[in-house]
Amino acid sequence: MHDKPEPAPWAWTAILLLVVCLPRISIDIYLPSLPAMADALRAPYAQMQLTLTMYMAGSALSMLLCGPLADRYGRRPVLLAGGALYLLASAVCAGATSAPVIIAARLFQALGGCSGTLIGRVMVRDRFDQASQAGMLSRISMGMALSPIVAPLIGSVIDAALGWRWVFLTLTALATLMLALVAGLLPETRPAPAAARPPATARIYLRLLGDPYFLRYALAIGCVYCTYFPFIAESSLLLQRSLHLSASAYALVFGLTVSGYLAGSNLFRRLGPRLGADRMIALAVAVNGAGAALLWAATTLYPTALAALVGPMLLIMLSVGVAIPACQFAVLQPYAAIAGTASGLFFFIQMAITTLCGGAVVQLSDGSARPIAWVTAAASAAFCTAWLALRGGQAKLAGSRC
Repeated sequence: MHDKPEPAPWAWTAILLLVVCLPRISIDIYLPSLPAMADALRAPYAQMQLTLTMYMAGSALSMLLCGPLADRYGRRPVLLAGGALYLLASAVCAGATSAPVIIAARLFQALGGCSGTLIGRVMVRDRFDQASQAGMLSRISMGMALSPIVAPLIGSVIDAALGWRWVFLTLTALATLMLALVAGLLPETRPAPAAARPPATARIYLRLLGDPYFLRYALAIGCVYCTYFPFIAESSLLLQRSLHLSASAYALVFGLTVSGYLAGSNLFRRLGPRLGADRMIALAVAVNGAGAALLWAATTLYPTALAALVGPMLLIMLSVGVAIPACQFAVLQPYAAIAGTASGLFFFIQMAITTLCGGAVVQLSDGSARPIAWVTAAASAAFCTAWLALRGGQAKLAGSRC
């Protein structure tokens, strides 16, 4: 079912990086603009934070729907349809005149765009052998690690020069480029379907939810993601409104902080093939717990000190950068026959947990570092608990057709 000629390796890497990273860029590029958006739309800052929470909700729904659709109809059609929906929603964001409109548009932006987060990785699983997958996933993960460093800087420059609406117009242009590249260059990678009737999606989901091996990695990635999502959600308010940093200074501090994610991804790329995913995740559990404890103590003692927030968050970001590609690599291996569906449920669980985390942060938001410290500590404890409580499980559906 490969209806297009094979792109060169560099083209595979470049296109998949754009496909997978664009949804990630969409989270961070507008963060420096949130205060200006709140002022322009005459909305409370807490309401503007819902643009981030609803993006996570749309992402979760996208993961649940796109996996089965990609297994049934192919990777390309779902990716193209999702990209078109993302493009339209980005344009609506650029022209929004009220907070409810942009909040709703962000939901659909994620619903379409986050198909690439899932399908890009499934294409890696389809197209490359196991030895190559770890390297490709690491490069993708490093691209995603660079995205939150570079995106706020670019967003702050665009905002300062042209205004926040041009940030969303930039995303619209990137979506247009992505659609052109996917349509023109990427072949279909879905394996030929079996002659037998495929199992019902709901039945696959139920079997996976009863599989300790699958649940271990799905819960682990969801919880570890929530150890730095509070920083994403609250940092703009805390650093720009409470600590009075400019948009460009905020972007620099944000980029410095999440550079730990890049370091962790690079660490997994170098050590993962030798130590294995599980050992790397165990290391991440220990570092994450230490970082969360240090964050709670430092922000309690020095609530207005920038270093009290940034220093511990660097440790947390390091652990997240290790854990996320390790979980993604490990969970895809046993489920070759249902890769899209399994990936969809895997990422749905991650984003659903993150949506709940975002709701908790909005409720606790008070302009201080307290919500970041407390929610991060709770998520770190959950990460450790999920990893240790489900150890020893073997994949029940390995190589399965359910």
